[in-house]
Amino acid sequence: MRNLYLRFFLTFWAAMILVLACTVAATLYLASQREDRERERQQQLARQAQSVLAAQGVPGLHDWVVRQVTVVYPDRLYLLDGQGHDLLDRPVPDFLQAALGRRPFPNPTSNAAARPDFRLLSQLVSVPTHETYALSLLHRRGGPLDMLGVFGSKDTPIVATIVTLLVSAVVCYLLARFLSAPIKHLRAATRSIAEGDLGVHVAGLLGNRHDELAMLAVDFDAMAARLRALLESQQQLLRDVSHELRSPLARVQIALGLARRPGANLQQELDRIEQDAQRLNELIGEILSLSRLEDPARALDPAVVPMAELLEGICEDARIEAETRDVHIELRVPAQLEAQGDRELLHRAIENVVRNAVRFSPERGNITVSAAPSAGGLQIQVQDQGPGVPPELAQRIFEPFFRVQEARDRDSGGNGIGLAIAARVFRLHGGAISASNAPPHGLLVAMTLPAAQPARSA
Repeated sequence: MRNLYLRFFLTFWAAMILVLACTVAATLYLASQREDRERERQQQLARQAQSVLAAQGVPGLHDWVVRQVTVVYPDRLYLLDGQGHDLLDRPVPDFLQAALGRRPFPNPTSNAAARPDFRLLSQLVSVPTHETYALSLLHRRGGPLDMLGVFGSKDTPIVATIVTLLVSAVVCYLLARFLSAPIKHLRAATRSIAEGDLGVHVAGLLGNRHDELAMLAVDFDAMAARLRALLESQQQLLRDVSHELRSPLARVQIALGLARRPGANLQQELDRIEQDAQRLNELIGEILSLSRLEDPARALDPAVVPMAELLEGICEDARIEAETRDVHIELRVPAQLEAQGDRELLHRAIENVVRNAVRFSPERGNITVSAAPSAGGLQIQVQDQGPGVPPELAQRIFEPFFRVQEARDRDSGGNGIGLAIAARVFRLHGGAISASNAPPHGLLVAMTLPAAQPARSA
């Protein structure tokens, strides 16, 4: 059965029918047992009355009826003589005298079904006088519905069955509809996503529900939004990669055209082609690195990383490039500072930030690289004396291929991927990275990392 709505409906309805069947069967069985016990008690009562009459006569029977009426059957047990008088001189209902043949019905047109029922237990005969006494027992009266004959009717189980089936069908229909409606919306939204429409929203279609299905709809909308963001990011990345690859390839084609001219300086053009090929190689390498960092299955190689040693090596490599422009790099880091993470990835991320600072620092400028413990971890800061960035673009510099000024960044040798790689590395480690302008001028990049966990003793 593929229809979940029909499955809900039939399951709950079958459960209701089973409960009803068990209830009716148990009720009929208990009623039958109760009727059998009551009939046995009445037969025993009749035999006891006959024994008392035979042994003690009418006076003894009188005393016995008094005891039974007082203790067991008040206002229900009657003993009538041949003239229709009660042995205890109590008023006898007309219908009882008429039913026992003691007198005719006072109103022959009256509804017999409206008269109380009774049971004739025995016809007692006195041995000496041969007088006949009728021992009868009125049925116990219940509530107003019993007086109307509703629950005493033989049709009661049939009526109860029909009513229960109708009520259970309505209730199960509403319950199944209540449960299956959100699933239908989710199925339609899933089909829309499969067709490429990632702008679907399901939570708004469920109204004011706050159950598990509503929570599932909220998570579904969040998933759709995340997929939409990832798809847009991938599309933007594809456009940016195409744009970045087009420029060096165009320069290579121009250099080849110049090299084919008569009297061209082949060495100069070959050097230009080699330079653009190197840029293409670096760009493709960084794109591949960025793509690997975006992989959800990317696993870290965690280890305790001594930050003083790591930052010292990064600064030594960066000083080679900085010395060509007379830029000074200062390192401030405690000797025992450690972090937990992948040493290779951290080295590349911090190196990208430091090289970016060197690239945009003015001649004879200063760069400060510092690291210090912070709340729950450590913080690394790289501050230069470059032009900085507009405040509204401070966080966009960590997006792939983003450049504050296209011409300036291209002339400086950047391709807009280094800081994006750094941002993803720190997020992968559970840290963060941010940028802000440092007074009076320059850019301050702050990176946070969780602290290294202390080693457990054996």
